[in-house]
Amino acid sequence: MPLVKIFSKQPLKVPVSMLHTTLAKIWGVSTTPEVLKVLNLPLFDASGYEDVFVDIRAKQKVERTAEVLQDCCQQTADLLSQTGHSCRVRLEVYEPSLQFTAPRKRPPSTREKLTTNPFQEE
Repeated sequence: MPLVKIFSKQPLKVPVSMLHTTLAKIWGVSTTPEVLKVLNLPLFDASGYEDVFVDIRAKQKVERTAEVLQDCCQQTADLLSQTGHSCRVRLEVYEPSLQFTAPRKRPPSTREKLTTNPFQEE
């Protein structure tokens, strides 16, 4: 699952929802775009000259060779540059067997009531 964190000193000139489709193509997940998560995080202070710093974390796969990953990073930088942002892209790949997630839980509906307060100490 690629996780794309976009840290920006100024508001992005394009909504993340518009970037999502192109980034899914770039990172090879266009058939399952729901696995791509794109976050835009305001940046209050940072070193460097770029408007945008992109931090990407992606699962290591056989087809994601060093050359492919370098190309994906370049395409990501080019995409943001086309929207008028100078940027730097950093990528970290991880071993899938070391990835853990908590299952999604839906919040209780208004009809369902909690019988106990999970935050109250006994």
